[in-house]
Amino acid sequence: MRHLKWSILLCAILMSGCSFFAKKTGQEPMELDSFKATAKLKEVWSRGVGNGQGIGLTQLTPAIDGEKIYTVDHEGIVTALNNQSGKKLWSKKVTKNFTGWAGNVVYAFKEKDLNPGITGGIGYADGHLYIGNYAGELIALSAADGKEVWRKQLKGEISSVPQSNGQVVAVQTMNGKLFVVDAKTGEDKWFFENPPPVLTLRGSAAPLVTDTAIYAGFANGRLMAFNPANGLILWEQRIASPKGRSELDRMVDIHASPLMKDGILFVGTYQGRIAAVARGTGANVWGIDGSTSENLSASDDKLFVSQSDGKVVAYSLTSGEQIWQNEKLLRRRLGGPQVFGDYVAVVDYKGYMHVLNQSNGELAAHDRVDRNGVRAPMLTDGKMLYVYGNGGDLMAFTAVARK
Repeated sequence: MRHLKWSILLCAILMSGCSFFAKKTGQEPMELDSFKATAKLKEVWSRGVGNGQGIGLTQLTPAIDGEKIYTVDHEGIVTALNNQSGKKLWSKKVTKNFTGWAGNVVYAFKEKDLNPGITGGIGYADGHLYIGNYAGELIALSAADGKEVWRKQLKGEISSVPQSNGQVVAVQTMNGKLFVVDAKTGEDKWFFENPPPVLTLRGSAAPLVTDTAIYAGFANGRLMAFNPANGLILWEQRIASPKGRSELDRMVDIHASPLMKDGILFVGTYQGRIAAVARGTGANVWGIDGSTSENLSASDDKLFVSQSDGKVVAYSLTSGEQIWQNEKLLRRRLGGPQVFGDYVAVVDYKGYMHVLNQSNGELAAHDRVDRNGVRAPMLTDGKMLYVYGNGGDLMAFTAVARK
């Protein structure tokens, strides 16, 4: 019996594929080293806001307006909170409830569906919230109480956060289409089709919508500007060109949403370039080789990028010159950086938030904020950092220098 127990234990260890027997390849996520913290993270509040991101690859980004922050979970629960206190203001469910035999079928297979509901995140403009789902529905709600205003069926899974200037709503779908509808009624305005390459990253970049232009990045590495009213192409710029023989090597998706700062658009591509272009003409201001699939962030004089290999890099906004880079988080599948106060923060695949000094990139603090990880881009009001964990908690943090 004793020999049998040892045999069972040995088999369990061998079958588990544990790291005790695993061969190191040099491509494992870098272990976190100890360091002297120079900043102190403080959780101001935390609130459960539904069932989080689900088991798919969704990035359901919250939206901020003044002292309100809005979230949506993968099952369609929309929640409005006071972003200073975390007090819940209202909560609504926007996905349809199935009953009868249809309901039994839907809920029996629900856990097997990687995208059972919301996939496009939540956008805010002019008193309205806009949400997209897996079925291609674009939904408008009143930001005051969550009441549905209209619901529009589009052709394609909505894989980006809907964005609006108060007059129109723009949203991109997985099949390479940009749809633009009337913000008040949901009526069709126009659409543009840019067929995607054979192989692309999961999801799409949210367009940037202003009063004078809609800026959209596509999976073929092109950034385009459109007239919001009629879809007229104002300009287009190839940010990156496919290279290599395989379809994997040739992926140059613009997966990060365009960022505007002082009249300049900043955009990053996967396996391509990080670039700055003029908003009015698309003319190249500067460009450097780089790879990212995450949103960019900027301070007054720096652009912050989470590279695909785990480097966090700061560039000059005006010239693209590298100011610093941090290589202590390599291969930890970092989300996009976010600036708050004197710091810039990133979250890794295991839910650890790392806080870096803006000036030199040195690690200042870190803490585990969600054991399920964090996929949604973080938000900030300048002082407070908002983190929406995969498990369904929305958290607010501040950071101050240690004395």
